[in-house]
Amino acid sequence: MTLRYDDEGEGRPVVFSSGFQAQSAHFVWQRDALVQAGYRVIRYDHRCHGRSDLPEHGQRMSRLALDLGELLTALDLRDVVLVGHSMGANVSLAHFSIATNPWERTTAFVAVDQSPKIVNGEDWQWGLRGITEQNVFDAAHFRFEWFDNAREPAMPDFVKELVDSIEPSWETFPFDKARRLLIDHMVSDWRDVVPRIAVPTLVITGRHTPFYELEGMRWFADTVPDGRLSVFEHSGHDPYLNEYPEFNAQLLEFIAQH
Repeated sequence: MTLRYDDEGEGRPVVFSSGFQAQSAHFVWQRDALVQAGYRVIRYDHRCHGRSDLPEHGQRMSRLALDLGELLTALDLRDVVLVGHSMGANVSLAHFSIATNPWERTTAFVAVDQSPKIVNGEDWQWGLRGITEQNVFDAAHFRFEWFDNAREPAMPDFVKELVDSIEPSWETFPFDKARRLLIDHMVSDWRDVVPRIAVPTLVITGRHTPFYELEGMRWFADTVPDGRLSVFEHSGHDPYLNEYPEFNAQLLEFIAQH
């Protein structure tokens, strides 16, 4: 299986792990800002995403976590700032859970708008809005509308043009192969990993995210031993797109501090 990535710039490496159906090309404005600031930027596509291969096998979070670990090892990356958006944040948590010593390579972590547990239940109400044990499989097959796009602020026109130009689009994404990954992502529970994160962590969310409650993002930041929360007031699920200048500024500040 071939995993494809872009490796640009020099200096401390910053690795971007994207969300379900998203891909490395979405982080173009972060690449520009970080390379200009003297950092090395690695943006990769998960299996079945973007330019990477589309195998039938390995459509589960544990395999994506191993993919991430193998990428870090193959490039022999050290002192990594790992940035995970949406599912990419939980791929990062899975990597922290599986790797023998993840802190040997990763020294700072940024998690963008992702709950460590998507399914709500008696012991957890900060998962994805409206998703329960009873309907999670129907949600993964899109048998009902479980996301409220009306909450999501509009992207700047030129940002939306870029997102719309990236293939595969939502309409052409290979759900037939990636469905098992989405199900595994939705039913996984990474809460036990969060208090064991041994590096400084920045948790980012948008005030208007259609997916998660602010209290859950605050739990994430407060449960990490060295965590902090940042709320983007004019964004939903994608503050790195909606408010990319401020996002980049905060990311650069966080990296410089750690």
